[in-house]
Amino acid sequence: MSPADTERRYPLQVPFEDPVSSLPQTAQKILAAARKLLVERGYGAVTLEKVAAEAGVNKASIRYNFGNKAGLMTAVVDALIHDECLLLAADLRKVDQAEGDRLHAAMKGIRGMMVSADDFKGFFDVLPHAFRHEDLRERMFALYKWWYRQNLEWLGLDGSADPERSDLLMGLAELIAAIPDGLTLQMGLDPEHFDYARPLRALELLLRNSMDELRAEAAGEGRPVLGTPDTGGDP
Repeated sequence: MSPADTERRYPLQVPFEDPVSSLPQTAQKILAAARKLLVERGYGAVTLEKVAAEAGVNKASIRYNFGNKAGLMTAVVDALIHDECLLLAADLRKVDQAEGDRLHAAMKGIRGMMVSADDFKGFFDVLPHAFRHEDLRERMFALYKWWYRQNLEWLGLDGSADPERSDLLMGLAELIAAIPDGLTLQMGLDPEHFDYARPLRALELLLRNSMDELRAEAAGEGRPVLGTPDTGGDP
């Protein structure tokens, strides 16, 4: 399935409908139990037996509401996406209003997401399994599509031009989305000593020195940013 088909099947907007509110109460209990186990103990701990015990239901109830573990984890991912997208958007808007500096606010938002969001850690625990499960893969890709647009909004680069028509702006959005992913992995390998603030300071400096050109691109002025000819997608 192409990225465009994925976006049509799973349109993700913020705010978007809460995937939990429409569920029956028993299904909500099951989902909350699975999410708790995922965040506290990891993907391997989310078995039907452990979820049933945590939720105070039987395994048949889980199968009735979600089908199997894959269906349950897909619902958990939907809930994580909903909550984390709204939380990140709200937090960054508050920081932006307080400090009046979008770029610094964006870096602060990325840092906060990495160090304080338990659900973000749960998302990363599910991520390796998404490569082998189509529904999870599609939903996570939908999250990244939102994350790209949100990055440009945070930086004030969602101007009059359509950012998706600019390879430069979308490449920037994709690159910034990859940064918390990579830093989170490095921090997880050496949580005692890895200084995640250092690369974020470097990123802020690089972006600050490029903001005039990036704003011109967002405004549709067509100014060259990299000063290199089109290489057909090669760097």
